[in-house]
Amino acid sequence: MTSHATSGRRAQRGFAGLTAACLAVGLLAVGAARPARAQIGFDEGSISGANQAQVWVADSSEAASYLNLFDLQYAKGPWLVAARLEFDEEARTDAEHFQGIARRWIEYRGEDATLRAGTFYATFGRGLLLRAEEDEAVRIDRNIDGAHGALRWRNLDGQAFLGRPRNDDTHERDDLLAGAEFGVRLRPQLRIGAGYVRMDAALEEGETSEGEEGALELGSPAEELFGGSVQFSHGIMEAVVEGAKRYVHGERDPRSGWIGVSGLDGRAIYGSLSLGVPGYTLLIEAKDYEKFDAPYSTLPPVNEAGQPINNGVDERGFGATLTASPRAEVTIEATGSYAEAPEADDPGERSAVQGSVRRDWWGRGALELGGEWTEEVELESHAYRRFYGPEIEASYYVSSSSSLSLHGKVQSWINEIRGGTRDEYTEITSDLTFALDPYRSAVLAIIHATEAIDEYEGDDTWISLQLAWSFGYDHDLKVKLGEERGGIVCSGGICHYEPPFSGVRIEFTSRF
Repeated sequence: MTSHATSGRRAQRGFAGLTAACLAVGLLAVGAARPARAQIGFDEGSISGANQAQVWVADSSEAASYLNLFDLQYAKGPWLVAARLEFDEEARTDAEHFQGIARRWIEYRGEDATLRAGTFYATFGRGLLLRAEEDEAVRIDRNIDGAHGALRWRNLDGQAFLGRPRNDDTHERDDLLAGAEFGVRLRPQLRIGAGYVRMDAALEEGETSEGEEGALELGSPAEELFGGSVQFSHGIMEAVVEGAKRYVHGERDPRSGWIGVSGLDGRAIYGSLSLGVPGYTLLIEAKDYEKFDAPYSTLPPVNEAGQPINNGVDERGFGATLTASPRAEVTIEATGSYAEAPEADDPGERSAVQGSVRRDWWGRGALELGGEWTEEVELESHAYRRFYGPEIEASYYVSSSSSLSLHGKVQSWINEIRGGTRDEYTEITSDLTFALDPYRSAVLAIIHATEAIDEYEGDDTWISLQLAWSFGYDHDLKVKLGEERGGIVCSGGICHYEPPFSGVRIEFTSRF
């Protein structure tokens, strides 16, 4: 007798196959015509759009989940009107679902000024005070709903905003943010700037303005950030120093709402020095962060991994990256970083070194040899973690339009979970990519560990195959089958946990 779980899996696999087949057949018909990119003229303006659909069909009894994004915009002269309709039923990652208009805005773009009402993104400096952005690599969308304006006149520039940011987990907009940034270029090589951001205390659904004694008055700031920066460039050198101070006036209590607090004020200092001459570049960075885990700012991580070691609560460290190309066909890269959190509740540190040498054979291919070594002590959920080993990347041009590429690395791991087990194993990672032409490609990925890893529920092997088609310039289809290990994914100081997945993922993007 077939169980309900088994029949559910078969039904979902059948659904995945049917969906993939329908998309493939439809797009092959569309792709055969190879239409040009379309823009519909309308009263001297133009309307354009795009639709992106993603479907996950898990290899289990769970229901399929999907995410569909439809973007539409109309442009005429200096004016732009746009909106995004979102259908989010991605049950594998989100506890909350969303269906409705996720973005909408009207924007005026002049020579020296830009004004926008609706959904917007903004970044102050290197992100110490504010970073509202979208990053698909870590699956975040930190947009703000309100008003934003930017002005540039002679040697002056500035921007100001007022709005409610989107919470990535719930899609709600509870907080109220306001801020401004101003800069002046005293000389062509020297610019100084200053900025301010505040977050007001706001009511959650069902709350009243009557709080207990000591509660913050609604409309008063729960948090304020002040900052300044200096940027100097001359010849081959560019130097940047940015600092910020954080004042925390209150925090939300589950029973009393916003209450006054003290002792949570923090600071952040970041600096970088870059030197560049033809064929050679050097970047040196340093950081000193204390109690600066502000919810809508993003501190530069100062390491190649793009990962903070303590989310700004307590971090000190430095990093350096060197790129050298003594000959046109040879590229040498080396990077190293060190950071520590000596005053945190759980002091920890992270050291990392990477290096590679790449040699291009014009018209035939390229070969890159390198290696990395990373050690982490008392970071996140790990008491100790170390991994190191060689890395290789080879590309061969089969013809003028097709290529074969192999990326692989072998790492020796020590992985000790805090209060748990200690795993020691060797991990082999390999990605083989075959591009038949600019429109069709296939990627076979394999990760294999010599021991079952407790952190990944005792699994030791993950295999996946991804097929990609582009039909003209307007339609893209990706189908991925197999297993994704998941784990922490970081980019520019923002990290996201990607859950493991086994099944079929289909992604279809169409533009007009």
